[in-house]
Amino acid sequence: MEGMGVYLALSARLLVNLESLNMAESVGNVTKHRRAPVVFEAEDGSYRIVYVPVVSGMSLAHHYQRLLAEAAYKAGLPVSAMSLEGYFMKYASDDIIKSYYPEVRGKVGKGKSPCENERVIVSSDTVADVGGFLYTDGVVKRTSRFSFSYMMPALDALKATGIYPQIHVRYTPEARAEEQALIYVDNASALYTLSFILEASEVSKLNVCRALRQKPDDLGADERVKRVKAAVEALVAMIGNMAFGAKRSRSLPHWKVQSLVVTVSRSIAPFTPNPGHSRSYLSETVKRLESQRSVIDGMEAEVHYYASEKLEGEARGATAHSTPEEAIKAAADWVVARLKG
Repeated sequence: MEGMGVYLALSARLLVNLESLNMAESVGNVTKHRRAPVVFEAEDGSYRIVYVPVVSGMSLAHHYQRLLAEAAYKAGLPVSAMSLEGYFMKYASDDIIKSYYPEVRGKVGKGKSPCENERVIVSSDTVADVGGFLYTDGVVKRTSRFSFSYMMPALDALKATGIYPQIHVRYTPEARAEEQALIYVDNASALYTLSFILEASEVSKLNVCRALRQKPDDLGADERVKRVKAAVEALVAMIGNMAFGAKRSRSLPHWKVQSLVVTVSRSIAPFTPNPGHSRSYLSETVKRLESQRSVIDGMEAEVHYYASEKLEGEARGATAHSTPEEAIKAAADWVVARLKG
């Protein structure tokens, strides 16, 4: 349907204990967890600000793209060697391409049209297609087809959020001066929430070619479906295994998916679930959907969810699933059916 896109979006509540997934800086012998300011409404009705542990959207996106590269490679889709290794320099310049991207070397450049440069790069690397890139010498900017929020503590659980430095000892048998020292690494624990959007219908479309009215302006429906399936596999692997973040070798977090809401839509803009800041986020999402359907002509949408915690409010029309993976798969099947149709 012209003017309508197909989207998959997700919000989740994750209980995570003793994590050091995103460190921001070192101050002396202390490695500090990333923090960010959050505004919340206090019990007296006033608004206050508090600094809480977070995991940045950039960190989440990095690990998602690593999983996307693996899923695409497994499916026989094109992936650059650099993407498979987890280095996302994204065809930034001719010097970068010359040194690191033999897959497109000699096929793109200043002498070629921006449309041709876009077509070659998108055709050669699923990660560049879904994750976007900026090729400065070739004058091509491709916006990422997926979006991540910061992972931050849910507002209904701010009082149960904590950061505390844990002591470690840097040791050498010789005990030489300044080689043996105490170090401190911040650990954080919180009920986190995160959000994700995949613009499925935009995968494999060539925006520069469309703007210049040059054909073909996409890679075709079959290729789009294959790449969207890989993108969903990467999401399942990431959420279902807590497969993101740093300092995992000795600070592997204890975690559990408390609940998860997935929405799929065909509309003029992505319909996204409410962020999981309270146990009513599912019912609030359903109410928003009903309201938007009454205004946006031709809008289609479904809501799928998983919950191991007790959610509040009514969720008429939303489909419950026994695992997070089942909820995401059911939503993905809906998306694939619309892309094929």
